[in-house]
Amino acid sequence: MANIKDNRRSQYTRTALRKALLGLMLEKPVNRITVKELCSAADINRGTFYAHYASPEQLLAQVENEFYLDLLNEVASFQQADDVERIFTKALYALLERRELASVLFGPNGDRDFLARVIRVAHDMCIVQWSAVSPDAPRAALEHLYSFIAYGVVKILQEWLAGGSVETPEYMAAMLTDLCNYGVSGFVALEKIDPPVRRRYPGLGGKEESR
Repeated sequence: MANIKDNRRSQYTRTALRKALLGLMLEKPVNRITVKELCSAADINRGTFYAHYASPEQLLAQVENEFYLDLLNEVASFQQADDVERIFTKALYALLERRELASVLFGPNGDRDFLARVIRVAHDMCIVQWSAVSPDAPRAALEHLYSFIAYGVVKILQEWLAGGSVETPEYMAAMLTDLCNYGVSGFVALEKIDPPVRRRYPGLGGKEESR
């Protein structure tokens, strides 16, 4: 019985500290949050805090790791190009379920290193898939393409969360999928631009257009 009470007490403490950390990070980054104000916000004493964590940064690292593992689970079934919209939809619903957490971690006071880690989630899968369908594509070009898409997607998700997630996950997933597959051409009538827009980069295995 004592172990059960201790486990419940520990779980309560971790939950309280997590909520306090997220609340404080709405106003400032973790490196400006002191143990004193974190304990005050969580209504616990410093001794209890140090029984669980060495610093606010260690607490944040645990929160980030749990969130990261959740994201890995969301993309674990990614196999084919036609899975992209389904994976986006699942991931967006996962973000909505963790809206408070996602808004903080993806927000202006979030950890840049963690954001970079998140962006790498689907990196290997995408590079392998693109290399398979375009074997002559330069690896550097594939890396640039992945960075362009990944950082763009993260920025859109940041704006979606900050704006109250008005659009449905299905709508956002369809838009992000078209953006990944077709880029600007999926949304803008490039053929109507005057003077005409011509492709200058040969693409991934394609041929350069004549000028």
